[in-house]
Amino acid sequence: MSEIAAGGRLTGAQALVRMLLEYRVEVVFGVPGDTSLSFYEALYDAGDRIRHVMARDERSATFMADAYARLSHRPGVCECPSGAGALYSVPGVAEANASSIPVILFTSGVSLAGEGKGTITEMEHHKLFEPVTKFSSFLKTAEKIPETVRRAFRIATSGRPGAVHLAFPTETMTGPVAPERVGLHAEPECRSYPAYRTRGSAETIAALAAQLADAWRPVIVAGGGVNHSGANTEVCRLAERLGAPVVTTISGQGTMPDDHPLALGVVGDNGFHPHAHRAVEEADVLLYVGCKMGSVSTIKWTLPSPRPGRRILQIDLDPTVLGNNFENTLSVAGDARLVLDDLLAQLPGPAVPPSAWVRELNVDRDRFWADSQAVLHARSTPLKAQRVVHELNRRLPSPSIVIADAGTPTPHITRFLRLGGDGSRVLIPRSFGGLGYAIPAVVGAWFARPDARPVALFGDGSLGMSAGELETLVRLNVPAVLVHFNNGCFGWIKTLQSLHSRSKFMSVDFTPGDMSRVAAAYGIRSWRVEDPDQLGTALDEAFAHRGPAFLDVVTEPLMSDLPPVYSWLKAAGRDPLRRPAMADATEREEA
Repeated sequence: MSEIAAGGRLTGAQALVRMLLEYRVEVVFGVPGDTSLSFYEALYDAGDRIRHVMARDERSATFMADAYARLSHRPGVCECPSGAGALYSVPGVAEANASSIPVILFTSGVSLAGEGKGTITEMEHHKLFEPVTKFSSFLKTAEKIPETVRRAFRIATSGRPGAVHLAFPTETMTGPVAPERVGLHAEPECRSYPAYRTRGSAETIAALAAQLADAWRPVIVAGGGVNHSGANTEVCRLAERLGAPVVTTISGQGTMPDDHPLALGVVGDNGFHPHAHRAVEEADVLLYVGCKMGSVSTIKWTLPSPRPGRRILQIDLDPTVLGNNFENTLSVAGDARLVLDDLLAQLPGPAVPPSAWVRELNVDRDRFWADSQAVLHARSTPLKAQRVVHELNRRLPSPSIVIADAGTPTPHITRFLRLGGDGSRVLIPRSFGGLGYAIPAVVGAWFARPDARPVALFGDGSLGMSAGELETLVRLNVPAVLVHFNNGCFGWIKTLQSLHSRSKFMSVDFTPGDMSRVAAAYGIRSWRVEDPDQLGTALDEAFAHRGPAFLDVVTEPLMSDLPPVYSWLKAAGRDPLRRPAMADATEREEA
């Protein structure tokens, strides 16, 4: 970019790229279009300072940016052309925004001269994205680019992080920018997130410390905000200082190593651990950290059940979620890491040894894992999803990034996947539950964390929506291990039809197929897995392979063996908290 380097007159597109360089953006995910030619030319002239990753559709590009942001703690940047390109990118932007992930989307539009004339692909992009972003702006002059980009990064990374959208018509991209009249500089604080972290007042922190100091059975509920804030170490230190068990939401997985005696696993409706539920129900003080206390983690606000004297404390950087769903004893607005750091300063002293109650919870946890061994080692065919996760646990490299779509893999991952506190993470889109996330997300994960092997788990529905990105993995040589749960249906919906529609199945079944052949057609090393022995061999070979690998695993449908979804088990007339061995014995007696 000789013009930029020389400080001469710039086009709007060159000024935009210059701003991206100032914000130290290393990768942009996107799809080219006829309205983005000037932006691509400016990127080309930037050389290897910014890498453009071509996705096969715009939704995938936004999913890549989402995963990149989650793991790099930097804004994920993506771009797409006008018309359908903008429309296709809405799902990923909406998911990122609702999940508090800073994704910045640029869309290029038609010429201002063609407004209102029936120009093909004409659309008011900024209005399209207003409902699903923190900020959506339409730039009509090139010289507005620097200040608006600064505003975009500031809004995306500060407060509750979220998605931002900027629309650039042709004249804005090609128009002149005089560097001496605009500030081509970045705000260093907004190159990462959370930017401009806030902490609670000294009085509030002292009150929080007092609430916890006299707790008999304190429990910490860690949500996704812990991972976003990077407060994992602080949560662990606080738990040890209080002798408090830690349970997590799905987004909070990985807060502590799963083998830690105070880490009791996932709580809520989807993939829950019974001992985690017991801890929440029996606690006298519950401290929610970075958790919105939404419908899944509270089983539609029934967990914890109402109990006189129970105190609920909540820490969140977004004041609007404090006390939104429960009557809080104390609410603290602030960044999780800073608030917990200040709280720990108020609670000096050695770690508290496990109480008799915590030891009982660990006995329950040990029984749970002992009772689960039969299903984890099941040799039945089609394979059980639990067996797939168990075999994956035995082979996951350290560190690794496990990414799952909503649907078949989620309840089994949240219950049975084991992370070791080595920097490994689990990513599952939890706000809108859209399919097609996992395969493109491994691309963003690889660019954010090249130190960690990405692993994707997904079902048939998801594969059908994102199979085109298999070519992207080959083109970029992303060493992802892809595990396809092949049960020939929209498994989640079919199970709901079984439970609530008297098995009146409609539009949920697919034509069975060998999806390993689809992956192989793209040039991916692939395996067809139909029995447990093949599974172990295929996983060993997949992790030994240096490039992308695809396992097409024939698994039983969810409805054949209800997964650990609390509300489903209740609907089927089962006690979700009953030990498996006890349940089997009771069913034999009843028979």
